[in-house]
Amino acid sequence: MLTIKDIKYKAEKNFKRIEISDDVWGFQIQIAKFLKGISRKEIDELQILFGFDFPWEYREMLLIFSNIDAHWISINPEDKTDIEYERRNFFHQYPEDYEKSRWIINDIDENKSEAELVLTEAGFDISKIVGYIPMHGYRVLVVFEDKYLSPVISACGADIIVYGNNLREYLKNELLRF
Repeated sequence: MLTIKDIKYKAEKNFKRIEISDDVWGFQIQIAKFLKGISRKEIDELQILFGFDFPWEYREMLLIFSNIDAHWISINPEDKTDIEYERRNFFHQYPEDYEKSRWIINDIDENKSEAELVLTEAGFDISKIVGYIPMHGYRVLVVFEDKYLSPVISACGADIIVYGNNLREYLKNELLRF
């Protein structure tokens, strides 16, 4: 079983070997670097902002790394001279992105029955959900009373799946696919 440190190490190695494809649409990671973790005090302050205690694995992740500084490139396959560059964090950066990321929580609330069905089918007791932490794009960490639980869902409207049964599985799926 890979630890969060193992996943970070493997992802760092993979990021060094990324080859850019000029025949696909959309942004691709060109260069990426993990950003230093944050302190326990900063994590405690974020928990106050969110209004609940974080799962143990999320706390561990934040201590190991806080984000990924990613350089993105988009090459138009029909016109290779049409190139766009972008630099942004891979994950939401809190507290800065707190308000900006609320849209996905509202989206989940609007499609609550679908989210609950998916989580129930995966074996989670939805009556014990205390909140959500938007991670990246449509990926959201589901927070339970039991801090050893840390499933991540991918939620785009009513199209909701479990993307990782725990944070480690999610990070593996998200970061080791490059």
